[in-house]
Amino acid sequence: MSLPITGPTFEEMLHPQRIDADIRARAQAASQHDPLDPVNLFSISWRGADGRVSYDILPPELTGVSAPIVVLYGRDFPTGSHKVGAAYAVLLERLLAGDARPGHTTCVWPSTGNYGIGGAWVGGRMGFRNLVIMPQRMSAERFERIRAYGADIDTVPGGESDVVSLYDRAVELERCDPEHILVLNQFSSMANYRFHYYVTGNSIVELAAELAAEGVGRGRIAAYVSAMGSAGTIAAGDRTSHLTSFRPA
Repeated sequence: MSLPITGPTFEEMLHPQRIDADIRARAQAASQHDPLDPVNLFSISWRGADGRVSYDILPPELTGVSAPIVVLYGRDFPTGSHKVGAAYAVLLERLLAGDARPGHTTCVWPSTGNYGIGGAWVGGRMGFRNLVIMPQRMSAERFERIRAYGADIDTVPGGESDVVSLYDRAVELERCDPEHILVLNQFSSMANYRFHYYVTGNSIVELAAELAAEGVGRGRIAAYVSAMGSAGTIAAGDRTSHLTSFRPA
């Protein structure tokens, strides 16, 4: 039995103009007025309603260098973070593989923050029950956001650095009920990498060309800088590496 794709493909996340025009219009309207509407899955993209990648250029007075430094930002993603894209890709691949069934599977998202928030939002829009495992000492705002998206929360002792405890708890839950519990581990899922390689990386490559056409830079990426979280975002550096003077460390 084939399963429906309930949201965008990788290509549609990269180029949202390829989404059906009616669905795209509904998603743009819902993003402003009904953020919990499942149609907002089609808003998972670095490109906004105007079709442009969301970015800022840091002024040379701040950076001290003449080369333009361009910063991509993810505040326009449905949860305010690009992690929602990684969460969507991780769940979608498991759905298409037949490992997850809406109404049957409980998705478990071990996280200290934005990945769990993204999983709570994505899983809820795709019809799954969701459980986010987080350390007890994370900010109240994170817990509030997860509950607002309809997910349950399980806590482990500790704070930001206690990641191992999250996965120990996830393994314990899966062993107790392997039929219904599906742990979606961002660190071991290649879908996390694939989202950032294809969607984030190609968005950067295309933005460099678009800016060059406007007289900003030469279309060449001299360096790519990414903070390390799950090591997903840095995958975009693999895509841009043929345009860089060095690979990300």
